[in-house]
Parts: sequence; structure tokens; C-alpha cells
Amino acid sequence: MVWDYYNGKILFITGGTGVIGTALLYRLLTQSAPKRVYVLSRGGYSNAKAKWSSLMPAHFAKVLYDSKCIKVMDGELGDTATMNLSDVDLQMLKRTVHIIIHAGATMEVTNSLRELSYKIIAPTLCLTQYALKFANLERFVFLSTAYANAHLWKTSKSTDVPVKERVYPLGDESEDRPYRTAPEIWKNVQKTGSSDEYDTHDFPWPYAYALHLSERLVLEKAAQKNLLNKILIIRPSVIGPADHSPYPGFTTSHPTPSTACAAAYALHPGRKIMLSSRCPNPDQEVTIDEVPVDVVADRLLVHVALGSSGCVHAVSGEKGRLRIEDWWHAFKSERRLPWSVKPVWTSEDWHSANLHHMARDFKIIGTSFAFSDEKTDALVKKISAEDCEKLILYADRSKPYHHSMVHQRHHIHNAARSLAKKTRWPVCSVRFLCRKGPSPLQMNHVNEKAVK
Repeated sequence: MVWDYYNGKILFITGGTGVIGTALLYRLLTQSAPKRVYVLSRGGYSNAKAKWSSLMPAHFAKVLYDSKCIKVMDGELGDTATMNLSDVDLQMLKRTVHIIIHAGATMEVTNSLRELSYKIIAPTLCLTQYALKFANLERFVFLSTAYANAHLWKTSKSTDVPVKERVYPLGDESEDRPYRTAPEIWKNVQKTGSSDEYDTHDFPWPYAYALHLSERLVLEKAAQKNLLNKILIIRPSVIGPADHSPYPGFTTSHPTPSTACAAAYALHPGRKIMLSSRCPNPDQEVTIDEVPVDVVADRLLVHVALGSSGCVHAVSGEKGRLRIEDWWHAFKSERRLPWSVKPVWTSEDWHSANLHHMARDFKIIGTSFAFSDEKTDALVKKISAEDCEKLILYADRSKPYHHSMVHQRHHIHNAARSLAKKTRWPVCSVRFLCRKGPSPLQMNHVNEKAVK
């Protein structure tokens, strides 16, 4: 059994109170019997309990905050390996931990590269250097993003850009070691807040480049110590609500591309939204790769258990990604204004000020990426049919996508309120323009009759 691997293991997890970390912990504790799971959380146990309780109904959250094998450590990531932990705790972790899962990076895609160097790159590098000294380390897992390679949209002539599960060099690095120059690049970012390779490659956001550089720094540090076999980089695409675990509809309380775009669609007073794409038939050819959060959790845990290393995509892939047309159809069900909104496509650059603000914020709208998930396909062949039935490794597209909107209505409504404040709309108008759904604490009581 896949889950037997974790029995008796000791894990250390950052980002354990976020949506991916919470899904990971719940799956781990309900399917296996680890000896101990250390969770890093600023504010300690009380803060972690509050966050889990805000994400899930009580009887789900209690699985985490009442667990005897979870120990919450009051600390935070930074530009040193100490994480504000005592030396006693640091030495204990170094002696005992088998698996480190670093899921604690910020999701704020619009931050500047200089800001992200403090929030993503430096903490990831410091934690990697610390982890590679662990006596019993079996795997160091870093949560990146499939869109770390979104710059390929601008360098490819294809309207459906293939992205493999590997590192794409930005300079003159060799194919066998495409991360060799990363330490020197990192010095330039620290010194100037940018780098030549960032300035010459058109990334959609600094966030994508920050994770691209972080991946290379992690791999270069491991290569220096001949420990590449212990590094696993998981690349989720756009995080969507869970299909099954902890329960259908489990999702983040922060705006996702889906919730933010649905809110913008619901409040848009006109009949047209300006978007950009080079696809000849955008409605049919533009795609969004949105992956259920439980697929991310299971892919990570199964690849660790079966010894995978290198880069692995946690995506819906070509089999499960959505056409932009499916997105628009889903958004229509959340809008109460009586007239519909249609996308008007232009070939302008994805940074153009003429585009609708949601297209400028989420620049991948108008693109199509064929993210490979060959490593997961190959892994499935190694697992028994009985084990496969119990795993959530692929997105469930058996129902039309608009059915999943019911799970996001509470968050769409909140995103609409924030957007109304930002654009100086009367906030009270949101309840008349945008559907309101149950909160996360009520979510597990929603049944199919609620979907219209």
C-alpha cells in the first residue's frame, strides 16, 4: 500500500495552515500513521487551530488540531535557517526528520521581484541548505508552480505551448545542468532587485520568475552535495476546489483566478470584456489548467512515497484542463445582471493597459499550456488497481465545470465585495449582482440540489 510508506515517519511542513498544506495534512493523517508531523506556524498552535477552523467545518479541522502526532512549532521562514526556533528544536529536527515539505511560499503574484526575493527566494534557499544537512533526510519537497515556465508563451510560436517536467534554462546553461548559474544570478537579484535574464524574458509576473529561480537554486545546492535524488519539486497549476478530500468544494479563503474572474464578470456593467490572445479561435483554443487541491496533495504524497525526484507537475493536464468557453459559461451562472458579457479578443500584448483588469492581473488568460504529466502517468502503472481506486491523482471532469461554482460562491461574493471597494462601487450592490453561497464552515452540508 502506498500509504504504508508514511507509517512511523517524521515530517516537517511549512505552509501547513494554507489550503495545500491543510489538504496534505488531512490526507496524511486520515490515510497513514506518521510518528510525528512538525508544522511551522507563526503564532504557534493557537494560530494554526484558528486557521484550520476558518478553512474547514469543525469535525474536519479537529482531525488536525486534536491530532496527537502533530506538533505546531511557533516560527516563521526568513533569510536564515533558524526560522525563529530554538537551537534545541533545530538540532532535534536535524537529527530526526525524514521528509520536509516546503509549501510556505506567498501566493501574491503582483509583488515586485525585490519583495519576492525576501518572501520566496531567500527562505527557500535557506531551508534547502538546512534540510540537506539532515542525517535521515529521505526527501525535500518544494512547492513551486507550473507557471514558473509561463515565459515560454512568448518564445513559442505554438498556440498550445508544451511544458515538460524539467527545468528550462534562461541563459547559456548546459541541458544537463540548467541551474549552474543560479547562485550568481541570485547575487544580482539581491544587489539590484532584478537580473539580466529576468529583464530579457517576458514573464507574466515577477512571481513566476521568483519560483523559476528558486527551483534552480534548490537543484544547484543539491547538486553541489550530490543529493539531487532527494529533491522533489511539485508544480501545481491554478489551484481549484477539492473534488473529494477533505470534502467536495474545500478551497482557499483567498481569491483564486477563478473566484476573482467570476467576481469581475458578475460586476461588469458592460457587454464586452477585452482580452488578449494569439489563438485564431480563442473561445475554443484558449485553455485554463485548474487543478483540484486534493489532486495536488495526492500527487505530492504518492510521488514522495514511490521515490520520485526532480520536477513533477500537479496539473489537470491535457486530459482535464478547461476551455475558456467553459469558464465563461460557469461565470454566467454567478451573474445576476440580466445581460451577458462576451469576450472581445485582441492581439495586443498581455501587459497592455487596454485589456480588462482581470486579464492584466492574470495574464495567462488568453494562453494555452499543455503541461505534461507523464511522470504521474508512469507512476500509476506501478500502483495496484486497488491502490489507484483510493487515490486522487486526476481531476474529476465527469460534471460540467459550472457545477463547481457552487463551492466557490462564498469566496466569489467576498472577492466581489473587495473589488467593489477597490473600484468605488457601492458594496451593498454586490448582494444584488452576485450570488452568495454557504461559507466554508457550512460547505460540507451543500448537496447537489443546491446546484442550479
